[in-house]
Amino acid sequence: MRLVKKLKFKISIPLKGLQSGKEYEFEIKDDANFIEALALIDKMERESSEKKIFPLHDGYIHNYLQLFVNLEEGTIYEDVGLSPYAPDEHGLYRKFNPIRDDIKFNLFPDTIIELQQDVGC
Repeated sequence: MRLVKKLKFKISIPLKGLQSGKEYEFEIKDDANFIEALALIDKMERESSEKKIFPLHDGYIHNYLQLFVNLEEGTIYEDVGLSPYAPDEHGLYRKFNPIRDDIKFNLFPDTIIELQQDVGC
């Protein structure tokens, strides 16, 4: 029985120095969902000794949760590009995590989630 699972997030933001993105690989409890995983990344970012990326947008955005998720509605913002896949039984990343439909969906083990804030037209 697994008590933890591995996840990987690739996050890019259309701001100077953040376009190429940051990657986060970590273990989290086995029943963790997208919100819990992103909150853990926010914690890692706060505790990091590397150059801080927050606050953004004139001090209004203090973490990834604020940037990507409407917590009141329990949804991912529509202008967020999202690719949430895990390996299938053949090891190919084709197993889709339906987190736009259910933000509390229990993420599959070894999921890679790519997030990108859309700059608009």
